[in-house]
Order: sequence, then C-alpha cells, then structure tokens
Amino acid sequence: MRQWLSACWVVLCSSAVCAAELPETAVLNFKGSYGIPAEMTFKRNGDNYTVNASINVPLYKIRFESGGKIVNGNQLYPSYYRDKRNGKIYASAVFSGGKVTYGKAGEQKTDNVSGRVMDLFTLSWQMAFDNGRLPEPLHITNGKKIYPAGSVGKMGNGDTVIGGKTVQLNQFTVKRGDDSLYYAFAPDWGNIPTVIHYVDNGKRYVLNLRRAVVNGQEVTR
Repeated sequence: MRQWLSACWVVLCSSAVCAAELPETAVLNFKGSYGIPAEMTFKRNGDNYTVNASINVPLYKIRFESGGKIVNGNQLYPSYYRDKRNGKIYASAVFSGGKVTYGKAGEQKTDNVSGRVMDLFTLSWQMAFDNGRLPEPLHITNGKKIYPAGSVGKMGNGDTVIGGKTVQLNQFTVKRGDDSLYYAFAPDWGNIPTVIHYVDNGKRYVLNLRRAVVNGQEVTR
C-alpha cells in the first residue's frame, strides 16, 4: 500500500467500500462542466472541520463554505453553510438545537428539522468516511431550501482516468427532493470524492477529479 496511505491515512476496508480516517487536510482540484476549474478543501482541527468549494465560472465566482463538529471519529455535524457569489452571501443556513435558519440573503426563515442537515459537499465527505452510509434522518440544503434525503442507491463499481491512470470508483446516488446527487469515491486513494454530479437552479454541474493532495502528499500521481 502507498507509503502516504499507511503512514497518514488509515484505511479500513469492507467488501463493498473503504472507509477512511479523516485527513488533517485535503485539497481536491476538479474539472467542471465546460472545462471550468473547481476546488474543494477539507480541513480538520481537533474536533472541528471545514469544507469549502469554489467554482470559477467566468465573471461569476461561486464559493460554498461549511463547517462544524466531528463526533465519534467520523460523523460530521454542520453548524453553518454559506453560498457566496462574487464574495457576497447569496444564501445561507445555520443549524442549532434542531432548528435551521435558512434562505436567500434578506429572505431567511427558521424551521424545526429532525436529524442532521448537510450541503452536498459536506455530504460527499460524510459518505466517504462512513462506508457510503447516510445519517438518519437526513436533510440536504443548498441554503435556499431544505430537502429530505432519500436512501442511498449503490451503483457498484466503475472507473475513470486521472493522469493517464485508470482509477476504480465506488458509485452512489442520493435522492434530494426531485433530483438526485451522484457521488463516486476512489477507494485506492482513501475513498476521496472523485466525481460529483448535481443540479442547481436547473443547471447540471459535473465535477471530475484531476488532482488531489491529502495531508500534504499528492495522491493522484
């Protein structure tokens, strides 16, 4: 097994998917729809974490920010989510005591929600660290709305090519309202999120991993 993996990131494998220990840092570079670059970072500091994702649409920078607590080693409990457009908050959500305050800037409201609420990027890391399982009950937010999450659909193995190498993937779908999220993870690289498909405002976004640095070590070479 790769030296970085055995030394920095312990992998516990099951017959279906591998669960990884939370890294200290991970920087994932993606190629998005129409060749648009995107980046997602995960950072851990004790029992706190942050997940940030940036999509550099020409003349329109989109940034998603979230963070919260780590419980029982691999369970992410978000406390906030922000959707920023050109540096300004477009929509956000704050989670506390079973209540969620969410909505577009200036149009927020508060609802009672049982279980956890996650944005789609935080959810990708949660699934990576917990054998593809979802917290129950679970709701998914884009800051503007709260959607009940359906069950995980396991799509089996697939593959993709990164840096000229064929990489095995474990594939899943998650129902979010009337849409579905698609996630693929690379078990040979500590199960990092490798492909993400989602829909927002009727537009489909496809993110394909091109480079990953985990705990300071590039793993996609």
